[in-house]
Amino acid sequence: MDIIDAIHKRQSIRSFKDREVSQETVREILNISKYAPSGGNTQPWKVYVLNQNIMKELESAILNNLDNGISEKPNFSIYPQPMSDHLKNRVKECGKLMYGALEIKKDDIEGRLNQLKQNFSFFGAPVGMLITVEKEVDLNGWGHVGHFIQNLCLSSIKFGLGTCLQESWSMYPETVQKITNYNKSEILWCGVALGYPNNDHPINNYRTPREDIETFAKFL
Repeated sequence: MDIIDAIHKRQSIRSFKDREVSQETVREILNISKYAPSGGNTQPWKVYVLNQNIMKELESAILNNLDNGISEKPNFSIYPQPMSDHLKNRVKECGKLMYGALEIKKDDIEGRLNQLKQNFSFFGAPVGMLITVEKEVDLNGWGHVGHFIQNLCLSSIKFGLGTCLQESWSMYPETVQKITNYNKSEILWCGVALGYPNNDHPINNYRTPREDIETFAKFL
């Protein structure tokens, strides 16, 4: 696998084939991903690979929360509040492309809510993972875990697999901690849906744009 091709190919997959991924393959992906850089080799990440029973239990519990208006205090803000215009415009464009691919209109509140709920079934992926960060690390430690997650996304492509990173799980850290029993010295960051992409589904057939290099780079 050419690393540059993998970087260009990586995208968020939100529809998966009904095809099992072996535990051996998942282990191999994690063994590759662990070589991510981290300051002082701290490696402040933890990964929880969920079986089908736990995935279903999580889905049921969180959908019950959503349907009954139950909220929890998230560990972090997924989006800045308030958000500057240039960031807000990118988020709006992303949503416009996704909902447009699904033909869900802007005023279709129920349709948008149902799409949100798909996060909590890992979009039908056969493998669901949760990523946590050691609480004691500072902001740089989150970056180190980000290196690990990027390795996971890219190495999955070698096996013909796709991923979707899901920060939506951070909306319900108490529910997730109760069911998975991850250590309270950790912060829940995101979920990862992993499986074989369903390339026939329209949600996998759009790409979000990237800014030109002149927008984000200065050569001094």
